[in-house]
Amino acid sequence: MNNFTEHANMEYPVGVYYVELNKMFMNITPWHWHPELEISFVRSGTAVFEIGENQITVESGSAILINGGRLHAITEKKDAEASAPCVILSILFHPNYLFDSMDSFLATKYGTPIIKDPEFRYALFTPEDNWGKRGIDCINAILTANLNQSYGHELVTKSHLCSFWIQLLEKADIFLKNTDSFSLSAMDEERVKDAITFIQEHYARQITLKDIADSIHVSKSECCRCFKRAIQLSPFDYLLMYRIYASALQMQHGGKKAESIASLAAGVGFNNTSYYNKIFKKYLSCTPRQYREFIQKSHRDALNPFGIPLSRL
Repeated sequence: MNNFTEHANMEYPVGVYYVELNKMFMNITPWHWHPELEISFVRSGTAVFEIGENQITVESGSAILINGGRLHAITEKKDAEASAPCVILSILFHPNYLFDSMDSFLATKYGTPIIKDPEFRYALFTPEDNWGKRGIDCINAILTANLNQSYGHELVTKSHLCSFWIQLLEKADIFLKNTDSFSLSAMDEERVKDAITFIQEHYARQITLKDIADSIHVSKSECCRCFKRAIQLSPFDYLLMYRIYASALQMQHGGKKAESIASLAAGVGFNNTSYYNKIFKKYLSCTPRQYREFIQKSHRDALNPFGIPLSRL
């Protein structure tokens, strides 16, 4: 849920993933960030991308580019008329794949003005206009190349990523001119990322709001304001959500910690099993015991926050 780096393989720094939101923990891709840029194409259903304080609805057939290092989460838009689950194909790539080095002439001229802009967070591509359609065509070509993995697919991917980047640059002035609409400061985002890292490293013990605030050198009230501005949650709400996430993950993987509900609760920082059951049901709409039975019966593989690598489909 935090800063993932397993995609930054400099031999081929591209990861392509299949995400079916109704099979993810809590039916969401939780708040996270990574150094790679992310292109997410919504193949079916409707996704809501939360990027900072902004909520961007992405319909089936559209795509979104998210800048590297940006806090974001993904949920499925609930629609009674929707006939298909929300399925997303995500491409994560390191900018060095395009520019070799961020100190190079090409990176300085064509990459840095966007990638390093602290306020640039996303760009939306829809098939309603020619610009968006051309961008989506590049995305589909990248997805096809990585699904088939035929000889030279790495070169094909790089070629289409370069074409996609040229598409982005055509409207770069518009994206950068609109950055004043963001109230979330870069400082807020960095503070919350540091606080999230602290929570994920210490969630199993009895940490307090003061502990979280002290980890980012702010007051308790300012810590709460930063979280609200950045991810619309309080620090305590995020801590509870992460503890439930961690316990669900333990049940997916099995082991001694998952043998009893009491040990599960204690292992993720709950000193009251009844309260753990209540919070678990709030987030997953079932009790921990029901969830464990479902996992044991279905033998469903756990999806990481990026889903299943497309090459495994």
